[in-house]
Amino acid sequence: MKRTIKALLLSAGLGTRLRPLTNHTPKCLIKVKGAPLLETWLNKLEKLGCDEVLINTHYLKDQVKEFLASRRKTNMKINIIYEDKLLGTAGTLIKNLTFFDNSVGLLIHADNYMEDDLSPFIESFSLRPKNCLLSMLTFETDNPSSCGIIERDENGILTAFYEKQPGNYGNCANGAIYAFESEFIDFVKNLSLLTTDFSCDVIPKLIGKIHTWKTLKSYEDIGSYASLNKSLMLSENKNTNLVDSFPSFVNSYLNNLNNCFTESINEQIHYLAISLREAWARGSQIFICGNGGSAGNAIHIANDFIYGAGACGADPFLPGLRVEALTSNPAVMSCLANDTGFENIFSHQIKVKGSRNDILIVLSGSGNSSNVIEALKTARDKGITSHAIIAFDGGLCKKLADNPIHFLTDDMQIAEDLQLIVGHLCMQWLSNNKPNLSFN
Repeated sequence: MKRTIKALLLSAGLGTRLRPLTNHTPKCLIKVKGAPLLETWLNKLEKLGCDEVLINTHYLKDQVKEFLASRRKTNMKINIIYEDKLLGTAGTLIKNLTFFDNSVGLLIHADNYMEDDLSPFIESFSLRPKNCLLSMLTFETDNPSSCGIIERDENGILTAFYEKQPGNYGNCANGAIYAFESEFIDFVKNLSLLTTDFSCDVIPKLIGKIHTWKTLKSYEDIGSYASLNKSLMLSENKNTNLVDSFPSFVNSYLNNLNNCFTESINEQIHYLAISLREAWARGSQIFICGNGGSAGNAIHIANDFIYGAGACGADPFLPGLRVEALTSNPAVMSCLANDTGFENIFSHQIKVKGSRNDILIVLSGSGNSSNVIEALKTARDKGITSHAIIAFDGGLCKKLADNPIHFLTDDMQIAEDLQLIVGHLCMQWLSNNKPNLSFN
């Protein structure tokens, strides 16, 4: 005859380590692989054939209630209890012991993520040694200091338990999923009413009486952004786990970015900053242009120069530089592209607006875009000092610009990052080295 299975899903936690993600979402409703953690556990319990579930709530309880109310109806009965004050993992169990009468009980922390089904664990529980009152699911962790680490004998019986303690005790961790029957309930009835934490107050009293079963599939305690990220990246095939690739990718990317700056490059950026300060002092016009991402960067840098340079940094507050991003007016650009050719969308504006002693800054990854090349030629004809922030081999811009700031990278995204970095370096330097003047 099939035994009734009942489960208590602990779902009331505050999720403080996951803030700000949990500022407006209870931890049990954080999504992993498109589904809230609570939904994942309910699905596993339904697949197991669980008859009834009890879910405790506290933090943002209404969201949990709304989620459960909107969930599809199944044969598994779902009950909700609210804790005005958190009772703790053991305290909630003690208060609801009668829920488990005449059944196989499961106690599950709903803020964990596991790829395995519960069936193998329940099968192991049914085959546990007779002297064991409890079965514990375990997993292999790569961060032992954040887990409860267990030691077990050759029969899988718990021999030692170290709850988040320093020291090398191995990497087999407590998964905070437990199975039990009436003999364990009888044991819990005799515990102090002050018992609150299952790991600290209950497990140590059951050394030698807990049978362990280890899942070989991925398991994560979603207690931090790092563990959440790891669970989001897990594949069904552990060999294709992508989580370790991101930190190494970030380090490589930032190293490549940093290595672009040399002493000579820094001197050229300094020269650009000084040229901008002189233009600011005499009221000259600055033009900035580029294509694609560089077009967006041109507008961004113009914003920083026209306001941030004068408003930020050291006193006094000054109006910013006279600057125009030649990419900021789509009507003008489309008109010029249609009537005179795309290569002239910047040069024509410079012919109309530019004067001797103005400044042109061109932003280009390749340095070979026809419209920035024509802009540089026009600047030279009009006596406008030109600066180019370029990458790859520098292209024709390297030969045409008066001050070609040539970064040795063949990565377009890094090239565009460098444009903004140069702009921000100049803006911050200018804001703290303002010319000695004021404008009426």
